[in-house]
Amino acid sequence: MILPSRLIFYDASYRLDGGTTTLYARDEQGVEHRILLPRNMDSQRCPTTDQFYFDGELVPACSPLESNLLRLLKEAELTSRSAPQPGSLRLKPSYGVAGDDLKRLLSSTPEANLRRLVNNVITYLESDSYGSTDTPPIG
Repeated sequence: MILPSRLIFYDASYRLDGGTTTLYARDEQGVEHRILLPRNMDSQRCPTTDQFYFDGELVPACSPLESNLLRLLKEAELTSRSAPQPGSLRLKPSYGVAGDDLKRLLSSTPEANLRRLVNNVITYLESDSYGSTDTPPIG
């Protein structure tokens, strides 16, 4: 696998399945890349490796590739797509916010949300929990 020399993250998604996170980036040539960290809590129905993927390929734990990708994550620039301004997203009256995560998402800027998700992935990949089969969700 050939890695780019730098990444620019422009979007991310966070699933409410236990914290599966996908980071979307472009490299210096404008080529699209994805980093996927599956964190599905229902491992019976949808087992996960608790490792991450770069462009659909499993990144071996404790490998030089993993180290290089972690360095790219830490050095990456951020640019968000145009999105609603903070506070402009509103929940309909029939919905409530459970916990601070959604409240923070709705009240933060797109850049702050993207930075938080990238930082959450970096923090998790550097933690002792990474690679274990019984870890709490990130987020």
